[in-house]
Amino acid sequence: MGIPSRFKLPFIVQCILFLVPVNIYVVGDWLAAGMQWIFFRYQQSYLGNGFIIFARDLDYIRYGWITGRSAFAAEVAMAASLLLMLALLVFLYIGLKESATHAKAGALITIAGGCLFLLSDMIQYGMFFHGPAGFAIPVGVPVILVCGWWMYQMKFPDTITERSDELKPVDEDKIP
Repeated sequence: MGIPSRFKLPFIVQCILFLVPVNIYVVGDWLAAGMQWIFFRYQQSYLGNGFIIFARDLDYIRYGWITGRSAFAAEVAMAASLLLMLALLVFLYIGLKESATHAKAGALITIAGGCLFLLSDMIQYGMFFHGPAGFAIPVGVPVILVCGWWMYQMKFPDTITERSDELKPVDEDKIP
């Protein structure tokens, strides 16, 4: 059992968002540089290179390695990641149930996730994405917002029932 073709496009778009880099960033005075996706980031620094899964930031905050504004920015980014995962699950549900009743909610959740990523960058790097903490180029945030808006505007086809017992006869006397 797969997703019907009329519901595939929004689900595929939501999946593709996980492949788009959300940010390209530089920490401080080029102490580290990297790219952030929804669930992980790749970072190069003087300490070495590595992949950092978004949940690892919780450990960094818990152990005190990240504090203050950076910790709050990381928490907001984690909330954004969870919202985009929730939106993916909503679109999966829509496809499997063949009902577009929650499509606008999934799109709004996607937009909210994009806004939270933008807010996270502003918390960390400042209003113009540049400051003493470094700078960020939020390349994927506009993509997330545009895709969310597009999915919100999308007209989903009505659910088509293929059971003939639900068809009602037409009363010919009432046809104008």
